Amino acid sequence: MDVLVDVLFIALISFWTISNFLGIPGNSLIALSGLVYGLINKFEAFSFSYILLLFAIVLVVEAIEFLLIVLTSKKYGASKWGISGGIVIGVIGAISGAFVTPIIGALVGSVIGVIVGTFLVEYLHSSDIKRSIRASIGVLIGKLAGLSIKTVGAVTVAVMLASKIV
Repeated sequence: MDVLVDVLFIALISFWTISNFLGIPGNSLIALSGLVYGLINKFEAFSFSYILLLFAIVLVVEAIEFLLIVLTSKKYGASKWGISGGIVIGVIGAISGAFVTPIIGALVGSVIGVIVGTFLVEYLHSSDIKRSIRASIGVLIGKLAGLSIKTVGAVTVAVMLASKIV
């Protein structure tokens, strides 16, 4: 029974790692899964403080992702409205794309959503096409950089958990 639980847990944290591309908060779900696994096994494989460390890593990674989006967007001239529009439409694009093709569709939908959302909101806000395009590029660069950091964080937390189990 323990082997079955271990295999299911490894499969679950693998899915949560991939789910970052679907717009699902996979890193948080990996850490939460670790907490549930710990509770099921009475923290025999790792301590509760280890879980707290994983949640701390997740929080830092999420903060870095958000900061990358905001800072690169600002550098390229995006307003708060443009950044918000890019993030919101990016999430909507990820969800919509996931229905078309999981993972790839969600990733493409997210990227297209970030570009279109930022452009539209910036254009409505400023009526300047060049500024809107530049802002869209900034949000896109921030989104891709943030997604890269988020993926590295997910793999790190998943490997930290899996290494304690196997």
